[in-house]
Amino acid sequence: MAKKKVEKEVKKKPIFEKVGLVFRSPVRAEILRELSESPQRPIEIAENLDLEKQNINYHLNALKRGGMIQTRREEFTEEEVPKGKGTRINGISKSGKLKVAQGVELTENGKDIVNQFISPLYEEGVSEKNERIKEKNKNNKKEDE
Repeated sequence: MAKKKVEKEVKKKPIFEKVGLVFRSPVRAEILRELSESPQRPIEIAENLDLEKQNINYHLNALKRGGMIQTRREEFTEEEVPKGKGTRINGISKSGKLKVAQGVELTENGKDIVNQFISPLYEEGVSEKNERIKEKNKNNKKEDE
């Protein structure tokens, strides 16, 4: 019986650690929200969030260690390989295509955290903002009359 209790605690602990890792910094939540839309290169994330690339890299490394994100890996023919910074060729597959690492993407754990915690928070924030705008517009109309 004691063994089952320990197993349950072990299963619960990682989700709390992951949530804590993400919400330790609002930047990390923003990064996960950005990556929920599509995989991106760190420089793109930095530009979208208007932050320094070094700051983004710090948080990306923490999210990688926490299992929230991973390097995006794909296979391309030589002609299809994307050009630009951040593209690394890591070898050749058995099918003869180039193995390419480019940017970062959410892991399954990362997707779960976004769906369970981050998306609802942003939806709530957007709804509240829209309500404030409607209220302000309504008050402005009354003043104009």
